[in-house]
Amino acid sequence: MIGQIVSHYRIVRKLGAGGMGEVYEAEDLKLGRHVAVKFLPEALSSDRSALDRFQREARAASALNHANICTVYDIDEAGRRNFIAMELLQGQTLEQRLTSGPLPTEQLLEIALEIARALQVAHDKGIVHRDIKPANIFVTPDGHAKVLDFGLAKLLPERTLASVASLDAGATIDTLTSPGTTVGTVAYMSPEQALGSELDPRGDLFSFGVVLYEMATGVRPFAGSTSAAVFDAILHKQPERPIERNASIPPQLDRIIRKCLEKDRERRYASTWELVNDLTAARQEVLGRSSGRSRWRRSCAHLALSYRSRRHWWSPSRSWAG
Repeated sequence: MIGQIVSHYRIVRKLGAGGMGEVYEAEDLKLGRHVAVKFLPEALSSDRSALDRFQREARAASALNHANICTVYDIDEAGRRNFIAMELLQGQTLEQRLTSGPLPTEQLLEIALEIARALQVAHDKGIVHRDIKPANIFVTPDGHAKVLDFGLAKLLPERTLASVASLDAGATIDTLTSPGTTVGTVAYMSPEQALGSELDPRGDLFSFGVVLYEMATGVRPFAGSTSAAVFDAILHKQPERPIERNASIPPQLDRIIRKCLEKDRERRYASTWELVNDLTAARQEVLGRSSGRSRWRRSCAHLALSYRSRRHWWSPSRSWAG
């Protein structure tokens, strides 16, 4: 496809591929900017559920105007190929970043806060992402997070189409996915998601807790050699406390992660707002300690320099002229 013109996009290079599409860098010939263009695989073009998911990704994301959510510019079809044009991002996914191990606490909290704020905006609009995982979080070179892929997004039943008018052209999202259907990525599913129960924003908070655990420790909290074993761990087993795996993380962060990972959703954060508040407080505490350590080091350095100066001044070996 390199060099081809699709609608008003000239394909420049391939960026990647996955089960739900191939992504290319392209030049927008109308606006003179570079974008990412995601094509639904031709093999899925006649698959109604795949096409619904593809369109849902574009409509859900386009309804959410936020700095930490990847911006969708356009959804169209050309030559029987459906595509989404979106913001072209530089950097790497959080999944790629985590291959190097856990994140430093300050960086972790910065990224976590941005993800939480993106989820807060989605939840306020009545949208549950349902597939929060490191592969769906992009980290830019300057350390900012972008939430991607709203292909499994669900509009909460109490919200009407009028509240998010651009989400659907015909049917509500609730008709596309129903209770009893398991969707998402197994290792990051909430217990209620694993059981195919009705979901609400607290399901995203559990998945986010799994991501936080991995960011803090470098490993996932629920492991197993098969999907069944992972489901069993999610439903019945308590993971080792994050602070026991990484003693450098602050106790407040340990508490936040464990609250997100409560199996009973009634014991989790009641809203994303509460989570954002706790993450903000944890970040301020860490930054305050870091600032205090810096002041202490500067003070120690100043005292040491002063001591050396006085010692030199009163040294018996110092010679005086005249």
